[in-house]
Amino acid sequence: GPLARTIRAKLDAALQPTHLQVLDESPRHGGPPGAETHFAVVVVSGRFAGLSPLQRHRLVHAALRTELAGPLHALAIVARTPQQGEGDSRVPPRPPCLGGSKHERRRD
Repeated sequence: GPLARTIRAKLDAALQPTHLQVLDESPRHGGPPGAETHFAVVVVSGRFAGLSPLQRHRLVHAALRTELAGPLHALAIVARTPQQGEGDSRVPPRPPCLGGSKHERRRD
């Protein structure tokens, strides 16, 4: 979708990754069809060399500042250097979403 393309373009421009994977996980989170709200990214970039995981995530967040302030609700990030990325570049499994759509009423 359009948000996935924007995420890809902005991360390409900001981080010049050697590997970039953008996964739309929105359907797993109970939103309306076509909602692009939950994403996971795998970014392998030389820009991450010598940076802590927190610093790497901050670079990704900085590149996607506008999207995180608006339509993007959740972002799982795997940020590796090219040396680290030569191994497994899959997104680690995440727990299932326990919340529903913010448009649905919760019954307690």
